[in-house]
Amino acid sequence: MGRAERHTTTSIVAAAAAAATAVRYQFGPGVSLSLIAAVVLLPVWWHVLARFRFARLLLALAAIAAVWGGVLTLFETMRPVSTSLLLEQTFTLLSLAGGIGVLLWSRTQIGLGGTAVAFGVGALANVVLTGGNPANLWKYSLAVPVIIIVLGLTATTGRRWLDLLALGALAVVCLASDSRSMTSFLLLAAVIVLWQMFMPPGTRRPRPLQTLVLLGVLSLAAFSLLQALILEGALGDAAQQRTQAQIDTSGSLIAGGRPELGAATALVAERPQGFGSGVLPVSHDVWIAKTGMSELNYDPDNGYVEGYMFGGQYEVHSVVGDLWLRFGPVGAIFAVALIGCAIYAVARSVSVKAAAGIAVWLVLLGAWDTFFSPLLTSSRTLALLFALTAIPVARLASRREASGVRARPDASPLRRSHG
Repeated sequence: MGRAERHTTTSIVAAAAAAATAVRYQFGPGVSLSLIAAVVLLPVWWHVLARFRFARLLLALAAIAAVWGGVLTLFETMRPVSTSLLLEQTFTLLSLAGGIGVLLWSRTQIGLGGTAVAFGVGALANVVLTGGNPANLWKYSLAVPVIIIVLGLTATTGRRWLDLLALGALAVVCLASDSRSMTSFLLLAAVIVLWQMFMPPGTRRPRPLQTLVLLGVLSLAAFSLLQALILEGALGDAAQQRTQAQIDTSGSLIAGGRPELGAATALVAERPQGFGSGVLPVSHDVWIAKTGMSELNYDPDNGYVEGYMFGGQYEVHSVVGDLWLRFGPVGAIFAVALIGCAIYAVARSVSVKAAAGIAVWLVLLGAWDTFFSPLLTSSRTLALLFALTAIPVARLASRREASGVRARPDASPLRRSHG
């Protein structure tokens, strides 16, 4: 087999692996196609971790957290435990960590845009395998895969005006589908892309900290403006009434829309070391969670708490919260470190006018999911977020330049803008 054929074969395998990483379909407790792909391809992606900042540290944190959750389960004496639950939760965490490795390797083979498109195709396949949500098929099932594919395609061109056009069009579709949060992420991402297009040239030296402050102010202003527009009825009567009801409940749109926050904080305060990845909740835990939710003026006696949140596991609708309760503080540190690295990388990229639209949108979605979405539904996109935004190790990049080896096009999110 010649070099061209080997390259083609490797690219096909990398695309298939990226697609597999997006599939949540399980063959057993926690045994997903994503996990199988990560295990099979371990020999090819393990060495790639050394080429990206913080990748090895993140995977080490995930491994420690998995052990921590197992130890807590082993020494639990007051609550029932489940071996199948322990396996399911542990494999879910390891699937996230392994997905990072697989997607980093795919990025080095088929580039940032190609990896995103392949992942999006896999996410669409996952909808077919697991079934879409008929309540709102676009909002709950199709939006994320389609957005990833579209923005992945625009990322391959390097043209920021295409990013801007795609973000605007997708925002209109999400707005028409009653998706307030996704609409806001797309619009804010469009504003950031537009801003960097018209930023003064300045220097090419990254200034991530200054950019973080500016992005924080911009995000707060955008949130306030969007909330005001919703309350004025600009996005429809249904969105206006739902938003006003959430604010009336707890005085805050976020707290009113995510009362699980009260349960998470109450349970973490009760047991800061976590409960364990295979531990089943008992009535005392449910009572503590309900007390925390009641402090947000939410009525927890509606079956949702017992049926969804604690019906066989600890689920507080938050990646950080879920990981803390199941894998202790190390699990929470893993989640915060992942999103922290991604935010820093995107801010660094924006500061030199080089952030792709998909990276900006993913970091906004990832920040929301880290605190306000379940681990199971968010783990795949969080793996993609880190893989697409991870910063290459400068020492290795300089060594390749010195040896005359050029980096693969689109291998880094820090690409020059053509917009």
